[in-house]
Amino acid sequence: MQVAVIISSPLGWPALQALATQGGVAAVAVPRCPPEAETEQLAEQVATLGLPVTRLTQQQLGPELAAWLEPLAVAAVLVFTLPWRIPATVLTLPPQGFLNFHLAPLPAYRGPEPLFWLLRNGETTGAVTVHRMDADFDTGPVVLTEPVPIGPGDTYGLHRAQLAGRAAPVALRLLASLRGEAPPLAPFAQAGALARYWPRPGLADVCVTWAEPAAAIERLVRATNPWNRGALTFLRGQPLRLLSVLPHPNAATGPVAPGTVLHADLTTGLWVACGAGEALRLDIAALKEGYFTGNQLVQLGIQPGELLSEISVK
Repeated sequence: MQVAVIISSPLGWPALQALATQGGVAAVAVPRCPPEAETEQLAEQVATLGLPVTRLTQQQLGPELAAWLEPLAVAAVLVFTLPWRIPATVLTLPPQGFLNFHLAPLPAYRGPEPLFWLLRNGETTGAVTVHRMDADFDTGPVVLTEPVPIGPGDTYGLHRAQLAGRAAPVALRLLASLRGEAPPLAPFAQAGALARYWPRPGLADVCVTWAEPAAAIERLVRATNPWNRGALTFLRGQPLRLLSVLPHPNAATGPVAPGTVLHADLTTGLWVACGAGEALRLDIAALKEGYFTGNQLVQLGIQPGELLSEISVK
């Protein structure tokens, strides 16, 4: 018994490799979707596994999927980060349907970028959730859930890599079930009362609001590293992106405006006032000139009393 695989992101590569090692993959489809250079490279990588590769287009997705599946006789199609909606008439073609790997808990974190919101909200547990796809996004019955802890210092990039690694054994468990070597799949409906759809983060979502507590800003910094090059603020009118910070909840900053530079020296580092009398030390940040440590920012001449400003998003 084999499966077919749709993959459009390197996130699915560890799982695809694991399945291929077990002889579990009949064929692979790679969508022609942005970023095109990444999907082209992915298609070339798949070919090195000795697997037949089909390219899919959004305009002809239904007919192309039907033609691709017709000669395969696979039990299911495993899907890794397909950005398009699959026509309902195609979803029923494999006996076990299309099984999507959603890299967050369901139904609490539906949507295209759940990792950002998991970290932004301070969750301590993520998940690899496999669900049977239906007519809507992220709403189908759950087949498997593998919890993945989120450490206190985990960034978006780190947690994403951890999820990709954990998806491989989950995929092998699915394959074993389909082959009758493990208990059969037992899908269960998602609890509608717990469901929430999280949109793709916009500009306002990735900008620092200095009146927030230090811990909340630190979560935003981790949630935007590396995909947004960090959380966005402004220094002397120029974008400054924060990639690593250290909160100080009891800084006793006194009557200064949030965003004010409190200390800027090579001994104590670069500290900025936050809400509730708290402060953050800036450890790594990016300017257009490159990436800088806090001490390197101090060497650029940042002075106590300067203000890191916020963008006005309407």
